Amino acid sequence: MSTIFLDLGGTLVDFRPTYHEPIYYVLLKNGYEVELRNVYRAVSKYLGKSDLPVVEGNPVIDVKEVLNNMNMNVDSSTMQELLSLKFSSSFYTLYHDTMPFLTSLKNKGYKIIIISNASQKINEVIKNTGISEYLNGLIASYSFGKIKPDPEIFKEGIRMAGETGYYVGDLFEVDYLGAASAGLEPILLDRNGFYDDIDVRKANSLTEILKLF
Repeated sequence: MSTIFLDLGGTLVDFRPTYHEPIYYVLLKNGYEVELRNVYRAVSKYLGKSDLPVVEGNPVIDVKEVLNNMNMNVDSSTMQELLSLKFSSSFYTLYHDTMPFLTSLKNKGYKIIIISNASQKINEVIKNTGISEYLNGLIASYSFGKIKPDPEIFKEGIRMAGETGYYVGDLFEVDYLGAASAGLEPILLDRNGFYDDIDVRKANSLTEILKLF
């Protein structure tokens, strides 16, 4: 295999706020005992559903379903605060291991294709972070018309590359299971150790993933 398929947010680029952090901080502020890991996993499980509502290429977060995934009930004022949350990211930066990872892949002769749930803003992000020169292709949900974990968006990457390959992403239900359903070889990037109970091919950094290639 000469192609590596990659997720963008949470894998190469650190977007803030994330989907799970605003929910976590509202719950914490209102006196609920909750772990960041559990919120992350609940959001990941929600995003792994099929037929989610989509706006500009991104899934719409239903906080009620996220809370259901956590078996959690909240008071009405906390619920209203959660329902008023905006999940658009205003800040982004590369992870410390992104550039060394991409440089090493290029030097080894791999083609690099990004498959991402993203709005049109992804083009600005790729340009401003300086990673465009490393990429051989981009498939973004806003233009493709389907979002991960739909296998069709991953299969479009396979068609673009003319082969299968490894796929690296940070959400188990979205990236790992979605890529596997399309015939790719998934690797779960578990930067924070939130998937410590799941026994799959995974790593806690892009540097560690390089060893697999």
